[in-house]
Amino acid sequence: MRREIFVEKLFTDAYIDNALQFNNVEINTKDGIAYIGGLNFSSTKVSFEFDSEISVTSDEHLIKLHFSLEGKYCYQPLSHIKYLVQIPENHCNMFYYPTTEGRDIFFKENTKVFEIYVKPSLLQKLLGIEFKGSFGKLQDAISNSTSFVLWDKSKFIPPQIRSKINEIIQCPYKGEIRKRYLESKLTVLVIDFLMGRQTSKISKNNIKLLNSDYLALVKVEAYIRKNLKEPLKILDLAEIAGFNATKLKRDFKKVYGMPVFKYITALRMEVSKNLITQDGASIAHAAFEVGYANPQHFTTAFKRTMGYLPSELKPTIQ
Repeated sequence: MRREIFVEKLFTDAYIDNALQFNNVEINTKDGIAYIGGLNFSSTKVSFEFDSEISVTSDEHLIKLHFSLEGKYCYQPLSHIKYLVQIPENHCNMFYYPTTEGRDIFFKENTKVFEIYVKPSLLQKLLGIEFKGSFGKLQDAISNSTSFVLWDKSKFIPPQIRSKINEIIQCPYKGEIRKRYLESKLTVLVIDFLMGRQTSKISKNNIKLLNSDYLALVKVEAYIRKNLKEPLKILDLAEIAGFNATKLKRDFKKVYGMPVFKYITALRMEVSKNLITQDGASIAHAAFEVGYANPQHFTTAFKRTMGYLPSELKPTIQ
């Protein structure tokens, strides 16, 4: 399959000075066949049957922020093979699309992706002097029309960033109010992604790891997210990674920017917050769903982590 990105068309009805556009991509697998929705091809069909690779070209230079909410994804510019961008589930990265051909690589599993395309001039406008100071290599890549990827190893999506993505996807407004709402949320998301305290912390921690070790940690993180209701023990997680406990704790902090159990608690609190505000769950039910048998223990942990009580949350869905 082939996808051609025409920038003028891509940024029709776009956001923030018509220089930013976002997209939701979903891939559903049935009977061993993958169908994709949410990407525009030179066809009027909404879904497509495909193997795994989509050739991509763009008629202008673009920057892409990619968030793998479910499933895994890779991008590879064909003119610069070493920049294979691996973005596992619940991870994100930013890379630069030169006009030369590349390929999107999706895998035959259910996938949900949130992606943002940005004109390079917009980042310069949003970040001002910080752009030159923090993204000199990106500027060089743009000047030389060469590929660029922000992180050698894609970073996990911080819970706060995932919440911002959910607010965009679930925008409750229509018309002009919708556009103003989305522009404000997208502005905050992009700035927090690039310059936010938590993101900056893990960005600077670009310590080299063997790719096999990195993927083992990704496997552990995926297990944690899918088993928040269960007791999570360091020895069990180490066994999943194939590490000893000391190596797991050391390398997990390198990649995810915090100790294992602090990460687990932060994730539990963010998931419980979404259960309460988006699904209308009771505090007791939200506590149970993230592994707390005692709602009072949950409330204490929530207050310590989030800075306010779960009772202060107002459900948006009754």
